[in-house]
Amino acid sequence: MNDPLNRLDITSAEKRALRANKVKRREIHHLSVEQLRAMLGVSDIRAMELRALSEFQTIPSIGIRFAQDLISLGFYSIRELNGKDPAKLVDRLERQLGAWIDPCVEDQMRLCTHYAAHLDDRMNWWDFTNERKAFRQQYGYPASRPKRPWYQLEKYKPANRIKAQHEITKKDLNKKLTRALKCMRENLKSGVTLAQLADAANLSPFHFHRLFKGAYELTPLQYFTRLRMKEVCKLLTKTKMPISLVGSTCGFDDQSSFIRLFKKEFKQTPLAYRKAKGVATRQSMVPKNR
Repeated sequence: MNDPLNRLDITSAEKRALRANKVKRREIHHLSVEQLRAMLGVSDIRAMELRALSEFQTIPSIGIRFAQDLISLGFYSIRELNGKDPAKLVDRLERQLGAWIDPCVEDQMRLCTHYAAHLDDRMNWWDFTNERKAFRQQYGYPASRPKRPWYQLEKYKPANRIKAQHEITKKDLNKKLTRALKCMRENLKSGVTLAQLADAANLSPFHFHRLFKGAYELTPLQYFTRLRMKEVCKLLTKTKMPISLVGSTCGFDDQSSFIRLFKKEFKQTPLAYRKAKGVATRQSMVPKNR
């Protein structure tokens, strides 16, 4: 698993070589494969990978994981994506993984092929969500599409994303993260700080934050907010509890802030979400005057 704070997943030796040559990581794609190979003392393939990782991440909102997906498909430059069919590339990636992937990955694929054709830096991957939805609604997915979801693949399980030289260390770190998750679940209403979570994991705040984000691809507090939102959704769909009380029950004491966060996460208000799930509100249950 790559380090989320190391956008190219480069080794310590490669870092030292770049520093010695006064080359910043974000500038790697400006060098040729031959220059990188000589500068870093790496193979042609490694030089190609590093250059591609750097170049693909110049596309707005594209990160290292999707850049690695493009490399796994055999692409090493943005130019090579020009004219490619994003839907076919996604189908190919899913067959290669043996699992269906998160829809946002297809949005990223559509962004990259668009960027390769137009060099348009005003677009982000979420600008292609409606396009992807319309396409799949009309054409669907291949009959041969894998049935297993991507998150069931071994390499995507949080425990397997922990970077450690020895298996016993990896297991120990996973136990520490599990204790932090337990602390989150026990404090959904009262809230927790990064320091409290780090203390539960018996790690320094810096090390804990780095380890947690590497395993879960979210910061600890982002993950905690997701847990709270999951509980919110449960209460909205399983109870008729007033929305203001739902928010406060899950630790959101400021109603306007709660609704704003909910809309950011689900693209609709808590009331609209509840109605969409078919839950009758107190107002809707009042009989109309005859």
